[in-house]
Amino acid sequence: MKVLSEKARISIRTDAKLKEDATRVLAGMHLDLSTAFNLFLDQVVKQNKLPFEITNETAAEKEQRALHLAIQTGLAEAKAGKGIPAKDYLASLEAEINQLEHESL
Repeated sequence: MKVLSEKARISIRTDAKLKEDATRVLAGMHLDLSTAFNLFLDQVVKQNKLPFEITNETAAEKEQRALHLAIQTGLAEAKAGKGIPAKDYLASLEAEINQLEHESL
């Protein structure tokens, strides 16, 4: 027999626009604020931490960091002799473009 847990009421203050925006986004996921908040609390308990990373990093900074990492990885691979020379790569791209143009005729 399943025992129903006692319900508790929580009252929070938040920005009106934030609530409106969150309600709209959650509605697109077929969730209401109460259900989403309960999911959040459930994950806090299960993970024993916030279920997301808190950062001051903007989206642009995150993209810049990812680009920097990709460049550093590419340089390391080039120094290790991995990859192909640029002229060979460009020639393969040109051949592929020519083939696509020929197929579309």
